[in-house]
Amino acid sequence: MLNRALNFLIVLFVILVVGIETHTYWLNQLRPWQPASPIGRIIFYYSFFTVLSNIMLALSCLILTFKPNCSNLLFNVIRLNGLVGVLITMIVYNLMLRGIHRPPTVLLQFANESLHVVIPLLGLISWLIYGPFYRMQFKVIVYAFLTLLTYGVYIFMRGYYTNLYPYPFINVNRVGYENAFIAVIAIAVLFVCLVLLLKAVEFIRLKLKYQIIHH
Repeated sequence: MLNRALNFLIVLFVILVVGIETHTYWLNQLRPWQPASPIGRIIFYYSFFTVLSNIMLALSCLILTFKPNCSNLLFNVIRLNGLVGVLITMIVYNLMLRGIHRPPTVLLQFANESLHVVIPLLGLISWLIYGPFYRMQFKVIVYAFLTLLTYGVYIFMRGYYTNLYPYPFINVNRVGYENAFIAVIAIAVLFVCLVLLLKAVEFIRLKLKYQIIHH
């Protein structure tokens, strides 16, 4: 029951925080470079990796709330994308973006910290305690990586036509295509490293479980 409660808490938390930001950006143009129309701002908002990765995590947690033993390919890809995605979000934001991103209101500051720190930590804690484990087969990793690649293609194509990029380190108007692609490669490497780290945790967990059983 505790695993379902924690997963459902994450779902509600993501809905609350994303709902706050969606409502805010629908009503307000907070920065002069943001799209002028509400629909344009919402499309731009939902183009952020932060938002999409938190939604993916919430979707996987929603499935686990009602089907704790779900193990089909689609779920495993969504789960891996959500879990690794929010970890990438937390790492990149706190290392590169925290100093330059200052939400203008207390409510948005709460939402910002939730999406970049609190929810990723809750997602990681939930996985470390309850799993599900041993779902990162090669096919799952490949599909998850292709999803990340598809997102990158979308961002650059959209940026080419709108001149809007969700993050400064991939804004080709500022840093150029070469530096933007280097940043993308770095994130792809980070994805692979995090997957390997999670698999290492699974291996250690399995080894400890084996030792406990045979003692």
